[in-house]
This record gives sequence, structure tokens and C-alpha cells, in this order.
Amino acid sequence: MPPPRSLLSVDLGRRGSYVCKACLDSLRLTNLRPWVARQPSRLSSSTARKPQPPQQAPSKKTEDVPDQAQLRRIFLEELERGPEPPSATTALDVAYFNKEPSGKFRRLKDNDEFAVESGGLDTEIESAISHLEQQMVDTAKMLQKMEKQGNKEKADELRRQFKKTLRLQYKGKMGPEGEKYGVLRITGFSGLRRRPVEALNAFLARDSVVEGGIPRPRDVVECWKYYSAARKTLAMAWDNVPREVWDFLWMILSWEGDGIEDPNRMQHIYMLAKDMQSAGVPLRDPQQLLAIEAMFIEGWREEAIDAWKKAAGTLGSKRETFTDYYELGVRMLCLHGDTNRAQRAAETLLRSSHPPNARILLPLIRAQAEKEATVADAWESYTNMRMLLGETITIEDYDEVINIFLTFNCVEYALQAFIDMMFSKAIDIRGKTRLPLAVGNHFFIGKWLKRLIGAGDLDGAYKVVVYVQSKGITPSPIQLNGLLGAWLRSGTAENQEKAETLAWAMIQARLDYVALRRRHKDVLGFWDPCDTSPVDENSGEGTQDAQYGPVYRCRTRATAETFSILAENYCTRGLHDRLKELFEVLKQAEVGPTSFLMNQIVRSYSQNGQADEAIRLYRTMTTEQGVRPDGHTFLTLFNSLSVNRLVLRDPELSRQDMLTARAFFRDMVEADWTFDTADIFAQLPRTILFSMLKTKDYHGMMVAARAMRELFGFHPTEALLVEMASGSSTSLLVRTKRNAERLLAGRRTIEGLMRKHRMDLLRKGHPGDDMTAEERVAELHDVLEKWILLKGGAPGATEEQLQPHLEEAAREMGVYDIVVRKDAMEIARRRKLNKAPALEPQ
Repeated sequence: MPPPRSLLSVDLGRRGSYVCKACLDSLRLTNLRPWVARQPSRLSSSTARKPQPPQQAPSKKTEDVPDQAQLRRIFLEELERGPEPPSATTALDVAYFNKEPSGKFRRLKDNDEFAVESGGLDTEIESAISHLEQQMVDTAKMLQKMEKQGNKEKADELRRQFKKTLRLQYKGKMGPEGEKYGVLRITGFSGLRRRPVEALNAFLARDSVVEGGIPRPRDVVECWKYYSAARKTLAMAWDNVPREVWDFLWMILSWEGDGIEDPNRMQHIYMLAKDMQSAGVPLRDPQQLLAIEAMFIEGWREEAIDAWKKAAGTLGSKRETFTDYYELGVRMLCLHGDTNRAQRAAETLLRSSHPPNARILLPLIRAQAEKEATVADAWESYTNMRMLLGETITIEDYDEVINIFLTFNCVEYALQAFIDMMFSKAIDIRGKTRLPLAVGNHFFIGKWLKRLIGAGDLDGAYKVVVYVQSKGITPSPIQLNGLLGAWLRSGTAENQEKAETLAWAMIQARLDYVALRRRHKDVLGFWDPCDTSPVDENSGEGTQDAQYGPVYRCRTRATAETFSILAENYCTRGLHDRLKELFEVLKQAEVGPTSFLMNQIVRSYSQNGQADEAIRLYRTMTTEQGVRPDGHTFLTLFNSLSVNRLVLRDPELSRQDMLTARAFFRDMVEADWTFDTADIFAQLPRTILFSMLKTKDYHGMMVAARAMRELFGFHPTEALLVEMASGSSTSLLVRTKRNAERLLAGRRTIEGLMRKHRMDLLRKGHPGDDMTAEERVAELHDVLEKWILLKGGAPGATEEQLQPHLEEAAREMGVYDIVVRKDAMEIARRRKLNKAPALEPQ
């Protein structure tokens, strides 16, 4: 809409005075005061060259009818020239007149008065501008229509040409508050101080900034980068920054949307608000609220709360900002610890005619639960919130309330909130010594612990364990083992210590149970398995812990899974001595070892350089203790060979590894196990082949490939063949020129063997068309064996020549009936797959 009449009171024969903002900005008239401060005598070269007649007292006719043609020419020449630095002269060298409401003309005194009263255009200029505006609107609509029809590239090209023709950068974007941004440019700075301002101007003029109306993370980062660099320069003359620039900077720096995570957002808002205050730019109501919040977060809590109180009559009384104002106050007052005032603000909000948001009570619940004296008030606030939400309350609301009470050791209130979430009928457990049967059981407590562990609230889960045991419920080992595993997976030193403490407490409970069982047998001659009470049950009670309350003496006994979790952690961290201690305690606890525990101790000894001891333990545990190995066991054993551990290989150790590897393969075939994961199915055959390749056991390698084809359903892939032909897999992980050459040479070798195989097929009468799946698998196995013979120095060896060596290796590896005799019943009995192998290469 056009400006008010009071600002356009000069009537110079024009029918209209409205000029659109975009055109004024494009003519660089965003700051009129510096422009009108110049002497009009220097506006055009033509007027400067003409001699000026001496000024005389104007007659009545000249006061009524000024020279409009001269005024229009001077005005248009000034529009073409653009703004110049302000002059110190304030007087007008040319007489300008303004028509008053009474109809008389009054001469303007100086430049300031001229700046206030001027601003209109004549009919010709107004018509041209209106025509230009219509053309711009039509062009924008045409480009949008082209984009919707799929011609986005052509539309972008035309848009660039259009902008280049107009020689301006027009954003026309919509901000979150509905502001439109026209030409964004800051002028009035010169010299070296101009550089950061020009960099900021270049950023504001980018077409990619706020593309589509939504800032990108890059826009936010670069906006603060350029603005912070220009702040010192802009502070010298804040008046040179147009309001449109302030609004645009605020829109970008305060943006909070998907994909934008700016940890310094509130700091940037705080600094920008201070600069706008210094520049005398009034903040809009939503901006004031955000500025108060930023002030509070940046550490000025007292000042922010005072500013919030002072705004009660303005922001707190407007319908548009009423809800946001009081919600901000509740959050700030709760964080500041003023729960009484926060509660009054929350009541004002919830009792108003505005739609209440009962979740604003959550920060109040947190603030009240933090203090022991107001915990009951926190529970009352929770019940009020639950009543107000009614059927709209969500599980996330309950989870947050439970987390609040657990954080401040109010476990009883947390359990009551969990009961409210799980049961439709009211079950009150507060103040009761024993929990009702409906909630005081392993299943209900297990659900809660599982939910807490899954949500990552591990300390809260431990507090629940301590609390329910004090109510006579001993948590099950499965629940505590889950907590142990979650603590250890977190990787922090604090959680590692907590897990070890709890695990050894469970182990001690197991040792106490074993001691009690032995004593009962010695005294009574029998043992009642229902008697699970530990020895010296009340020891340790009465002491306090600052975080968890009474010291927790675990009654849950450790299981094999507990030992396994602890053993894996010790093995991963390289704590070999602690692992040895754990296995000594394992015997005292009378817990039967498992294959997982055996794998961890074997791996630990192997990593510690005691491969012989690792193999001895494996033999002892499998033969004497009856531990049944699995696929992970044999993967660990093959990795314990010196060729897989040492960088510099010892020929003597390599020869020993060849015999050891054949023995491991025999044990693997004879053991009763099956593949349990796809990972072990992929790793084990590959590790076996590479181990025998490193020991140069080429006959054993060929026998292993044939045996694994029958027992594992193993089919080599082309990538595996290229990797084997290129060299050791571990050394090829480093990307170097030498490794690239090795991979290229290995691929050439495999491709040559594949071409030779296909030529043999053609000579045997193969049609040469696409190969079937069976033929493809046969080709890969044939190429593998030919490459093994090539690597072993016998590329032309026949099956008859190889037969004695293969039979010897097959006997040592325990697969003579499988590879040589091909006994179908023996193959079916020793197969390690639960189903028939697929024909596709694995």
C-alpha cells in the first residue's frame, strides 16, 4: 500500500506518489537521508556548468507555480547517479516548495526537511514503474509454470538472464514471520573497513541463499561467518544497515528446522539482538521472546527474568504471544529454581482462555523433584498433567516423567508412574513395604528394566534393581546381564567400572551360594535347591552411597553368560591377567565352561603371544571338560597360527603351522556344529584357505577346497580368487601404487585361467553360449585348483600325479571318505549346514 499522505505532502503536479519498495531498493534509495544531504547544485553536470543567477525575492507567481520540469529533470538525473557520501552542507541551493493542506506553497528550509517531504514520482515515471512491476510478476509466474512442467533447467537459465539484465539480485523469499526481502545491500562504508561489509553483501546477494524459502546448514554457518566479520565495521554506523537486512539476518540465524543443528544458535541470536538494540531497530514480539530466551541461555539469567517480568504488560497481554510468553517464563523460572513463581505462571497459562498445553508442567515437575522438600509437589504436578491430557497422554510423556523421578532417586514415584502407564486401573504402591503381586514379580520388573536399558537410561535401570531388591524381589540374571552388556558397550571408563563392580558382585553371590550348598551337604547330607538365601545376607547394610542410597549387596547369582560377558570385555581390552583370574573363579563357582568362554581364553592367550598355551587349553577343555567347539572356535584357532600373527615369518614355525592347520581342519570336520551366523560362514573358509596358502601347503589347500565344497557349500568368488592371486589380504588394505599393481597382476592371472577353462570347454563341444549356474560354479573351482597348481610350481600336473599327495593330505585332515571315497552318508553326517548348499558362489 502507498505511504501515508503526511510523508508525501509535496504536490508537484503528479497524479500519484506511490513507488514500490523493490524499485526504490533497486535504485539504491534504501537510505534517503545521506542522498538528500548533498547540494543539489552537484546533482548533474549540466546544472553544475550553468551559471546561477543571483537569488532574488520570489514573487507571488513563483511561489504558487514552481518550475516542475526542472525539478523532474534534476530528480531523474539523481536517480541515475545513485547515492553519494553525505555533505556537510545543509542548505538548499535550489528552491523547493511543498503544498500545504490549505492550498498554499511553502518553501523548504534545508535538506532534512526536503528528505521528510519528498518521495513521489511524476506520472510518466510512475507508469513506467507500474509497467515494469507487471512484467516482473508475469515473468516470475512464467518461470514457476515452466518449473512445474519439468523445464527447471530452462527456467533457471532464463532467470539468470533476467537478473543479469536488471543488474540486481532480488530474493523475494518468505521468512518464518512472513517478511519479504527485496534488494539486500549495506552501503555507506569506504576504505579498508568496506571489505568485510562487501563480503557480507556478496553473501546476501547469492541466489542459493534460502533457496526454496528454507535455509540450509551452510547458509546458517556462512551467514554468521560474514556477519561476525563485519560487526566491528557496522558498529561505526549502524544507521547504514537497512531494516530488511536485519530481518533477513534474524530469519537465517534464528532458523530451527530439520537438518540444521547449530549449537551456537542462541549465542548468535543474543549477539544479533544486542546489535539491533544498539542500532535502534525495534524487535518484533516473537523476536523479543527469542532474545530473552537467548539471554537466559547465555548466562544472563537474572537479567533475562527481569526482562520477562517487565514484558508482562505487553507480550503477556497480547493474544498472539500470550502462550509463548508464559511457557518461556515457566521454563526459565524452573531452571532458575524459582518453582513458586513458575507454578503461578503455569497456573495462569492453564487457567486462561487460550488452549492449554499441559506438557508445560514437565519442566515444573523436574524442578520440584530436584528438591526433597518439594517431591510431593512434583507428584501433584504430574497428576494434574495426566488429568489435563487425559486420553491424549503418550508413552513419551510417561517416559519423561519416569526419567525425571529416576534422575533424582525418586524410584518409588517412578515405579508408580510406570504402573500408571501399564495398567488402566489404579494400583497404588507408594509407602508400601511389599509390592503387590501384580507388579512385584520378575516379569513386570523385567519389562521395565528392558525398556530403561533400551532407552539408554542405564543408571536409572540400576536404581530400579537396587529398589526392587529392597522390596524383596531379586532381579533375574538375564536382566542384570543385559545391564552389564549395555554398560560395557557404552565404552566409557565410568560405565566399565560399574559393569565390573556389578559383575563381580554377581560372581560373589554365586560363590556364596556354592559355599552354602556345600555346607548344607556336609551338615545335613543333602541340599534343598529351593533354598537360595546367600551367606551373611545382612552384611554391608546401614552404609550409604551418595548416588544410589543404601549400598547394594547383589543377591542375583552370576551365570555362564555373566562370565562370558566379562571374559569378552577382558579379552577385547587385552587384560590377560584378569581373564586368567576370571577362569580360576569359574572353577570355584562351579559354572560349566561354554564354547564362548573357551574362544575368549584361546584368543586372549594367542594375542598374548602364548599360542602353545592357547592350543593346550583348547585340547584340555574339549577333551577333559567336554566343551563342544563351534565355528568361532576354529576361526580363532586358525587365526592363532604364527603365519597369521607374525609380520616376519619363521620357516620352522611355518612348517609346524602346516601340520597344526591340518589337525585343526580334522577337528573342525569331526566336531558336531553348524554355522550360526552369516559372518562366520563368510570368514571361516576364507581364513582356512589363506592360512594354508601362507604355510605353502598347496595339497592341503586343494583338499580343503574340495572338502568345504561338500561340507560348507563353499564356492569361491571371482573377487576371492583375484585377492588370493594378488597376495596377502591384509597388506592389500593399504592403497598404494604397489598394491594397485599387484591387484592388476592378480586379475590378469585369474582372467587368463578363466579363458583357458572356457577354451577347454569349447574343445569338448560346449556351444559357447551363456554358462549355467552349475557350469559357473565348476569353472570357479577349476580356476582355483589350477591357480593352486600354478602357485605350487606344478601347472601341468595331472590328477593321477596329484592323487598320492592328495590322499595323504586327506587322511591327515580327516576327510579321506569325503574327498577321495566321496561317501554320501559320511558327507551328510559331517555337513555343517542345516540345508543343502546353493549353487551360487559364496
